Parts: sequence; structure tokens; C-alpha cells
Amino acid sequence: MLHARMLRYLDEVARCGSIRKAAAKLNVASSAVNRQIIALEEELGTPLFERLSHGLRLTAAGEIMIAHIRKTLKDYQWSSERIDRLRDHHFPSASIATVGGLACDLLAKALMQLRAERPFTRLFVSVMDAEDIMGLVAAGDFDLGFAFDLPDFGGVTRAATLRTRYGAVMVPDHPLAQETALRVSALRDYPLIAPHVGVLIRDQFDDACHRSDIHIDPVVESDSFEFLRQFALSNNGVALLNELDVDDSLRKGTLVFLPIVELKGKTQTISVVHRTRGALDPLPGLVVERLSMLLDERRGSS
Repeated sequence: MLHARMLRYLDEVARCGSIRKAAAKLNVASSAVNRQIIALEEELGTPLFERLSHGLRLTAAGEIMIAHIRKTLKDYQWSSERIDRLRDHHFPSASIATVGGLACDLLAKALMQLRAERPFTRLFVSVMDAEDIMGLVAAGDFDLGFAFDLPDFGGVTRAATLRTRYGAVMVPDHPLAQETALRVSALRDYPLIAPHVGVLIRDQFDDACHRSDIHIDPVVESDSFEFLRQFALSNNGVALLNELDVDDSLRKGTLVFLPIVELKGKTQTISVVHRTRGALDPLPGLVVERLSMLLDERRGSS
């Protein structure tokens, strides 16, 4: 840094109120410190210190200069730390365990926003089955978990939650898109895109069909919610999905979400969780904060 030695000398003299004491702390000769002060005062054309019998005191000009010096030293330290991280690959990091649909939509949105503000970060996202997430977070293998219907689990804290609906998803020009809600019988005449048996929304849909004495075989089944969303976007049928699985597409108007009458009152709860033991590191804490904000926005628009 240009004039770094001069700035540190002046800062230490201002703190100590004495050239001799400052020189001792800096481990340099008093004459060297005094020369730097005199040189800067001559350059500025005004004294920076009052010379008193018991030491030195900043003048008004000195107060202005020392504020600038301390800001410059602070900015320099911050820049140096960033360069050190680049050189040594020491980046703040956060690891998140999640499920497929959320990784492609809501979580991706939160992390992209965070990276735009804090580019010197590393993010590790793993997609897995929801039932595995709580144990891995409790064990400390991941900083955060983000998924639907996570069970209570010892040693894990819920930082934010949101209850959200599931129903039928289709393109805006689909014949059913102008309805306000659908009965399961309305889906018999259209290709159905659905999660595998064993996924909550699929099992509850099949149960509703059984109670109505209706049988509907999906034409596409997958455990990838992003895959199901893409099929719906290509107008290959009506998809059974959670509203949050298609949050971005709904906001853009490329998909329409309709509740299914027989599934009224059926909801899923999405949660952001972290390990209870120990303090949450700063970057995972910021991820929690950003996800909580997005969930609050979604709650407000529901």
C-alpha cells in the first residue's frame, strides 16, 4: 500500500499521544516517526498535532486526517484478506442438503442472490431423499437441510417453515387452465404426469381417485420434480406438483397451478433446518436468512 508506513506511524502516534511511545510499539526509532509527521505536515501546510509538554494532541486538521487514515488502513486490511482467500482458496462455505425440485427453483434463487452479493463464497448442494436429510444435518455432515415434510429429529432446529398446497400444474393454454379448481374426474381425459407411488402427493391423489371410484394411470412417472415440471412446460400433460416446485414458472406465467377439490386441506410443510448444537457459521446463517425471506415473500403472495 502506498505510504503504508506513514499511515501506521501517524495512527499509532494519535493512539499513544506520544512519538516515543508510538515508536516503541512500532519498534522503530523515534526520529523516523517524527520525520514522517513533519514531512506530511509540510506537504499539507498545516500542523496535525499540537506539541504539548505532556505529549501530542491532534489538531482539527489532524482529526480529519486520522479519520481518513484509519478508514484507509481498514479498507486495506479487508482487501488483503480477500486476496489471501483467493490465493489460499480459503472461502467461506455452506453445505445444504435438499430435494430435487427445491434445488432447481427456490434454493437456486436464494443462492444466486447471495452469490451476487458475496462472490467470495463456496456453496455445496446435495440432492437426496428427504428422509435422509435430518440425520445428516444432526450429524454435522451438512450445515443446512431444506425440504418438505421433514420429521422432528433430535439435535435439529427448524429456522423457518411454510405450509404450501399441491395440485394440478399445466400450461396457460391447456383446456383446463381457466378453471378455478379441478375434481380428479376432470383429469381422466388428459395425460397425467405424476411422482412415483410412495411420494405423498401421489399417494393422496391415488387415494382420492379410489374414493371416487376412478382409476387414472400416469403416462409419465418420475422421482425428479424438475423432470415433471419440464414435461408440464412442454404441454405433455397435467402434472401433480407442489405449488413451490413450480414457484418460478408460476411467477413468470409459463405454468398455471389449480387446486384439486378432493385434496382440499392437504398441504406440505417446507422447512429450513440446522444443527442445534453449536453456533451457526456466518455464511450458513446468511443462507437461512435469505431462504426465510423468500418463504415469507411466498407466504405473503399466497
